[in-house]
Amino acid sequence: MVYELQVVIVKKELGLEKARKIAHDIIKRDNIFMRETGDSYRFRNIVKTRFKPDSFKTKKINENISLVFGLRL
Repeated sequence: MVYELQVVIVKKELGLEKARKIAHDIIKRDNIFMRETGDSYRFRNIVKTRFKPDSFKTKKINENISLVFGLRL
């Protein structure tokens, strides 16, 4: 049972450019899909439908960055 990174969440307080750099440093590829929410930017690594439902876990790195992991189907 291995969890894989689904999304990187970065608070808007850091700004879009810094958020993009953080996501790129973690995901390690270009052209990362980004979605803006009310208070954060979400950078997707793998589409949510490729994971088992209810298998998601969030790891808070610090006050501004969280990583969401899940089990692949």
